[in-house]
Amino acid sequence: HKDVECEQCGIHSTVGASDELDGEEQYYIPGNRLKTAICPNCRYENQIRETRVFNGDRILVNKFQFEIGGPSRWDVVVFKYVEDPKVNYIKRCVGLPGEGIRIKRGNVYARKSDSDDWQILRKDDPDKQRQLQLLVYDNNYPERGLHKLGWPRRWVSARKDDSPNAIAGWSEATDGWQTDSESRSFQLNRDATADGRYRWLRYRHIVPRGEHWEAVKNNDPGKLAELAWQPQLISDFCGYNAYTGGQSHQIDYGYYWVGDLTLSCRIDVSDTDDQAELLIELNEGYRRYRCRIDVKSGTATLFFLDDFLDKDRSSPEERILSTAQTDLTGAGSYDITIANVDDRLCLWVDDHLVKFESEGEYHPPTLLAPRDEDMVPIGIAAKGANVQVSNLLIERDIYYRAEQVKEDDFASHPVDRSEYSRGPYGRESLVDLLNQPTEWYQEYIENAQTAEFGQLGADEFFVMGDNSPRSKDSRLWPNTRRAKNRHAVPRSALVGKGFFTYWPHGIPFGADGDGYAID
Repeated sequence: HKDVECEQCGIHSTVGASDELDGEEQYYIPGNRLKTAICPNCRYENQIRETRVFNGDRILVNKFQFEIGGPSRWDVVVFKYVEDPKVNYIKRCVGLPGEGIRIKRGNVYARKSDSDDWQILRKDDPDKQRQLQLLVYDNNYPERGLHKLGWPRRWVSARKDDSPNAIAGWSEATDGWQTDSESRSFQLNRDATADGRYRWLRYRHIVPRGEHWEAVKNNDPGKLAELAWQPQLISDFCGYNAYTGGQSHQIDYGYYWVGDLTLSCRIDVSDTDDQAELLIELNEGYRRYRCRIDVKSGTATLFFLDDFLDKDRSSPEERILSTAQTDLTGAGSYDITIANVDDRLCLWVDDHLVKFESEGEYHPPTLLAPRDEDMVPIGIAAKGANVQVSNLLIERDIYYRAEQVKEDDFASHPVDRSEYSRGPYGRESLVDLLNQPTEWYQEYIENAQTAEFGQLGADEFFVMGDNSPRSKDSRLWPNTRRAKNRHAVPRSALVGKGFFTYWPHGIPFGADGDGYAID
């Protein structure tokens, strides 16, 4: 891979560089040099042709654990690829012996028999989920070059109204939250909520394109003003795969809507009254999932509003999931993380998981369609206190693509079946419709497919990679003569459990950071 520090927003990321090198000898392949990398945070196209390539991290593997037991779900496992035992693979164990596996709309499900219902596969330990998150937007690394020329900010003080420029009924507000561009924070004065109503801070998923950055390069605010901008759905865009060059690689800008989101931030509270409250909302389709915290008592309540069932948005019914006590009581500084992932709401205060009686689990609605609200999916509100919010970070869950290889009924060779494959314009049409949620869903649902895999044997495991768009894992292995189930890893092929990165790749020194060549 290559390490990239974005020239515009300054965020650090990595981009896969396997296309540049011969897999065995690590020689450069002529004509396969990577040229540019798309920043996962601000989408600026960085030049990386001369950026150094690293082999990657070294992982410590426990080879004894599987001699006395098998891997647990979501463990990182190392195994021998059945068709080429000289090659070690490292993936995450998802399916266990005896289970059938289904991949649908980014989630993974399992069942023990055809008569059982499919059950979503959550991470038993929610803290493990936090290690798997992928970046959506870090507000500490803004698109400063665009903002200098008048580009709209993603986080804004917002109010509900019916103005022509409103997005899903949300428009910018001049009162309420005040912006501090230098400290990347937002402040709400208690007096602004004297009427007892919440004041909202809202995230809009506004994604720059190359033409917007071109106007910045040319210092042309007039051109930037001419170019249209619209918020869009959060997709499964993965910066690790977003580069030009290589082996005729086409940039994958993310085709599929991701509604499983996580928000992290620092909240400073002062000058509270008895009615002081914080409210955080994560929208997903027709549901608004919320966490309300009573600042005086520290009681947190998880609930949701169902806009499909409650047609009258003026007085929707709060459907309570659970309540719990937190350490967020009174004035102070608190690090907050709230996640809506795998049909479960989780809350952390100062890195401690809040224990809810129901564990925050819920049954999703029957209709899982995105709406305009999913282009402004996250909100923070407060009342009855002076509040400052900073270190705003939005991440998403891994979207497991429903891709697989099936046998053609009329031929002996395998046929690739992707999650979306029958549309007249291919998956690229989904990218163009991300700013039109209704149209996106109609296009997707007409051509979407679900991947299902038969029951695993008594000593077989189903594995998947975290980089789902490009992972060669159980979904995509071709037919094999050596395995009873070509989608499975037999117990005999397991090497061990990866559990510790003990040697990250070296940092070159000298020669302006390029390091010295070894003779």
